[in-house]
Amino acid sequence: MERVASRSRVPGHPPPPAAPAIAAPSELRRRATALLDQQLWCWGRDVARPEGNILLGLGMCRYRAPDGRGTAYTGRVAGDGVVWLWGFGLLYCRPGVGGVFLRRYGFEPVLVGEPRHPVHTPERLGPFVRPVTGGERAAARELLRAATGWAAGYEHWVAETFGSGYRHASLASRGKPPAVPAKQMAGEWEHLAKKSIRLADPPPPPRGPWGPLFTALRITGRPRAVRTAPGASPRFATA
Repeated sequence: MERVASRSRVPGHPPPPAAPAIAAPSELRRRATALLDQQLWCWGRDVARPEGNILLGLGMCRYRAPDGRGTAYTGRVAGDGVVWLWGFGLLYCRPGVGGVFLRRYGFEPVLVGEPRHPVHTPERLGPFVRPVTGGERAAARELLRAATGWAAGYEHWVAETFGSGYRHASLASRGKPPAVPAKQMAGEWEHLAKKSIRLADPPPPPRGPWGPLFTALRITGRPRAVRTAPGASPRFATA
């Protein structure tokens, strides 16, 4: 970098000011991936809370897999959104727009319709659509902003309801340093909501065990419109 700068300097003129540091999309996505992984783990702790399942207490519906190998939670959120939570990711839907799925261990938003019945594996969620066209990217940005904003509101509510020590204790029981400190989780989700335009742009095609799944399903259809019953609760309403 030093050699390049010296060659581009004009004799007799001061060097140009350094460009401000801006998080690269890959860095921002790594932060988002770590936060989502941590948040899903925290939701698991909220479900297993000895004093009572927090998600059920909020009015979410629970659907256990027939083979006992997974559980899905879903509920209508403030406004007209619908959220689905699994151990493998999060799905946020909105009427007339569709849904955005965020998988665990890879913050790569893809569009998908709201499930018409409970599913317990990501393969049953498709077809997935990587946001490529202008309309798809606009939908992904809107849904991603709503999803991250909802997660921020949830963490604010947890802190206000159970105290700041509750989430700190949840993370302390994980056995490894948190990616984001407990008291900063809500703020980090709010930050990601502001960066939804950058995060909604599709990254390079995924590799590893998830690669074939998205390659096979990403453009086999378009998201279905989401139907939500009127009069939904400002937090969650049972289906």
